[in-house]
Amino acid sequence: MVKSPLRYPGGKSRAVSQIIHLLPQGLETLASPFVGGASIELAAASRGIRVYCYDAFAPLVDFWQAVLKDASHLALMAAEYHPLKRTEFYALQKRYSDIEGQFERAAAFYALNRASYSGTTLSGGMSPGHPRFTPSALSKLRSFSIDGFSVELADFQESIPAHADDFLYLDPPYANGESLYGERGDLHADFDHAALAHLLRGRDGWVLSYNDCEKVRDLYEGYTFVTPEWAYGIANKADSNEAIILSNDYVRVL
Repeated sequence: MVKSPLRYPGGKSRAVSQIIHLLPQGLETLASPFVGGASIELAAASRGIRVYCYDAFAPLVDFWQAVLKDASHLALMAAEYHPLKRTEFYALQKRYSDIEGQFERAAAFYALNRASYSGTTLSGGMSPGHPRFTPSALSKLRSFSIDGFSVELADFQESIPAHADDFLYLDPPYANGESLYGERGDLHADFDHAALAHLLRGRDGWVLSYNDCEKVRDLYEGYTFVTPEWAYGIANKADSNEAIILSNDYVRVL
């Protein structure tokens, strides 16, 4: 199974087996409106499912498109940032928006991602000692390869209607008041949870990862909630509750 080269807040690397098990048997196509670190999506593609991924975070999409085009070249460019000193980390964050060229942006994004606290990249601080931005990580990036997997820039209000007949796996920003995604957390703090629920109520065929809270329970009243068995990353704390929500046709699509 191909593993994600990224660290990502709320990443589902420990949840792969459980979520993959929930996908319909014989599934040929999967759409993901929130690619993030893509642990689930890469696992699905590794099993022969054609996976169409999207995200509204342009720096993240730049990374995925670059690594899919030429992982070896991207790794070579990213290696120029290693080792990354603390002063260089924050300077790179500040000038990231001025970097020209997709591979140049992708290399900087990767360095920041691996060196940042829990993969917050442009929204958080540097991880002490940046233990995840290593020659070993760069070697794995260099050898990254996956078929049947694509990533495009689009928000969920564009990508979901574009896949009206395809099964969806969705892992949106959680409704927890945090600001972990985007530039300085804008794609998290400003996320329209009600708009997503409205779109999903109008269609069948989806599995949704969310935090289990009153707001989410209200938005998805009448749907099946499954309590998963994972804990991970930033959410690995005593008051963290996760949920998997299933579309109402779930039994039928299986």
